[in-house]
Amino acid sequence: MPNSTRYCQTCRFELNKRGFKRHTLSVVHRKGKLIRAMLERNCITHAEIARRIGLTRERVRQLALQMGFADGRSRHAICRMERRRKEMAEFFVEAQKRGFAVELLGKKSVYINGKLCIQRQACWHDVGRSGYKYTCLSIRRPSVKFDICAWKLPDGRFLILPKKLTGFTQTTFNPEESDRLGTNSSSHYYRDYIERWSLLGRPRRARG
Repeated sequence: MPNSTRYCQTCRFELNKRGFKRHTLSVVHRKGKLIRAMLERNCITHAEIARRIGLTRERVRQLALQMGFADGRSRHAICRMERRRKEMAEFFVEAQKRGFAVELLGKKSVYINGKLCIQRQACWHDVGRSGYKYTCLSIRRPSVKFDICAWKLPDGRFLILPKKLTGFTQTTFNPEESDRLGTNSSSHYYRDYIERWSLLGRPRRARG
């Protein structure tokens, strides 16, 4: 007995001979590529696809499952993760590039190798008076829980400090050596912690 099933290259459905003929006349077949393209975008809802195509939301849900896509809740969860990744702070993005496994918690906090990490911003601050006035970077201790905090410096580098070295409310930091004693005495040991990525442990994969 000859094989009576047919395979639709457009929609990637396998149907019997009679069902295949009806399928080729349907909206689903005529707009199959468009439906698949929209389903590949996790941040578009079944309701929105249904409105654009002229189908019911339930029919779109059925088609998504038939085409091998995740259900609505899973798609929304993937969408939220993608949005969070796009909004990730620069320190977390750089950690990923360096091969560290980054587990998102929110826009400003992640787990990296089991360590709770956050990012903050350093800003320039004038210290001293009159002739003894000099400019250093000012950093403030975060009020939230963390194991590692990275302050982004104006030149794009990161000052990476473990919690045990952040016993201050606010302090100044000079990133460069200077002949002026005042600037050298201003948290000069923090220079050793600029780009100290080893505090995060070892990358879990080789840098590509």
